[in-house]
Amino acid sequence: MKKLLRILTAFSLAVVIALSTFAVNAATFQSIPKNYNFHYGIDVSKWNGDLDWEELRDAGVEFAFIRVGYYDDKGGHIDTEFKANIKKCVESGIEFGVYVYSYVYKPTQTKKCAAWVHKQLKAMGNYTKNRSIIPVAYDIEDSYQKNAVLNKKISKSYLQDGVQKFCNKTKSYGYIPVVYSYESFFKDYLYLDKFQKKGVKIWYARWPSASELDTTVKTKMHNKTNPEIWQFASTYTINDIVFDTNVAYDDFYDYSKEDSNLTINGLESAYTYKKSGVKPMFDIYDGKTKLENEVDYKAFYFGNKNSGKARIKIVRYKNSKYYETKTFFFTILATKVKNIKVTSYVDEMNIKWNAVKGASYYQISEYDPTDGTYNEIDTTYTNSYDNFFLEAGTKYDLRIRAVLEIDGKKYYGDSTDFTAYTKYKKVSLISADSYKKGKANITWNAKTSDCLGYEVQYSTSSSFKSYKKATVKSMDSEELELKLKSGKTYYFRIRSYNKVDGKKVYSLYSRKLSAKIK
Repeated sequence: MKKLLRILTAFSLAVVIALSTFAVNAATFQSIPKNYNFHYGIDVSKWNGDLDWEELRDAGVEFAFIRVGYYDDKGGHIDTEFKANIKKCVESGIEFGVYVYSYVYKPTQTKKCAAWVHKQLKAMGNYTKNRSIIPVAYDIEDSYQKNAVLNKKISKSYLQDGVQKFCNKTKSYGYIPVVYSYESFFKDYLYLDKFQKKGVKIWYARWPSASELDTTVKTKMHNKTNPEIWQFASTYTINDIVFDTNVAYDDFYDYSKEDSNLTINGLESAYTYKKSGVKPMFDIYDGKTKLENEVDYKAFYFGNKNSGKARIKIVRYKNSKYYETKTFFFTILATKVKNIKVTSYVDEMNIKWNAVKGASYYQISEYDPTDGTYNEIDTTYTNSYDNFFLEAGTKYDLRIRAVLEIDGKKYYGDSTDFTAYTKYKKVSLISADSYKKGKANITWNAKTSDCLGYEVQYSTSSSFKSYKKATVKSMDSEELELKLKSGKTYYFRIRSYNKVDGKKVYSLYSRKLSAKIK
């Protein structure tokens, strides 16, 4: 987090220049790999300048932590952009929390810090009246506190107690208490487990490279538990402005505590995916009064371009002034499974397909001709499935669909039906020889069943990267003579074929043999 330094030395000036204003060749916020069940956001202060919050929202920012200011032994010092950032953030439909940078550690001071933060928030009127869903973070990372412990001026427990006093006071005002720091500070100077046991949320800073950003699972902290918020980078840009970037997990915000009686009519629970984004039709009511869109309120959509949970944020106005917000949810069904590829064997098959973004898992079903229905045979959490214990040379009608599981409910995407065939057992290739000039003689054991004929493949490449083939249309045949180029070495393999419901079905390839042609 970009902290305000008391004295701008040459070093600190370099830090400010590097972390604020404009980035050179930095990756953009839009390029961050994302899990669409999580929320992605930024933290901001005056160092980010006068921000265009609508541009931030359009770039994909879903939440922001806004600096109230810093607190030292002289009291609180408000961030010059705090008020403007709160107003613009809320009116752009973006979720927000606040943080205060701390230079103190005494419990008496940290409680006063919490009271000062509350005073600044309360002064924002309707923008911050909804206290129960506003996270208030205590940013503790300064060398002042660290040196106090290292020099044994205070104990680690004393420092911990001061932070906890801030959190307790913050909670008494109705906010969500949060502690922010970087990994080694949490390890060496605070007791992370104690915060968690007392219900304090953790905002954890650890900055890996982009390749380490794992968006499939919640990130683990050093005590092997998950933070509520993870600050994973400090170099991503939006319109050339550098931001600290964060991920907040779905269970962080409790929208049921929003202080609003607005209701929505006409919003369905689920909608079919659209590449351009899903924007449902609905009406908003205050009691029995229907409100007018773009006059009484504005609607903002988040996560509406991907499968999974999507939000509608209603920002309501009265007499042209901001009044309240209300969040509603709907589900965008998973897209249809595409590009199914089947690799068949005698008694099993491997099925692969393109992963569906946002899918919780996939349902695999098989058609039962006795009752004409598809019955579930298994589920898988990856985009690959091994179907075992099958009959050789058999047709299987299968179905795959992606499933979303949200808040205990299951939402099924459209099904993709396909047919696959298992293979027959191998033909035994006995010999490959050259007894005559320009001739090769191939022999094998004829099959007594499951066979209409054979396909012999031959190539000068042992990998059969390119090959030619000859078809023998008799199940009783056991020998084939081929005319080939003298002096070259050829490789040979054979497979049988049959027909299942008019579809040509092959056996596995035999072993390969080679012969140099006379």
